[in-house]
Amino acid sequence: MDIPNAFVDHISFIRVLAIAGILGMTDENLAKEIGTEPSVIKMFRNFRSDILVAPWLANNIAHFYTKIAIYSLE
Repeated sequence: MDIPNAFVDHISFIRVLAIAGILGMTDENLAKEIGTEPSVIKMFRNFRSDILVAPWLANNIAHFYTKIAIYSLE
């Protein structure tokens, strides 16, 4: 069974990159956190629209955003 790729909207990338910037994370740290390569983070910075990514990466991005959002409420 093939698992389809998932769309991640551009605003999600902006939020993740903004949060990483506020936290002082480097591209390498952010890549490690969401389970990808630093070159992918650099690629995200260049996208100006929604993007189709692997389901696990979409899940990791959502998890990162949620984890930070919950942490900021504490």
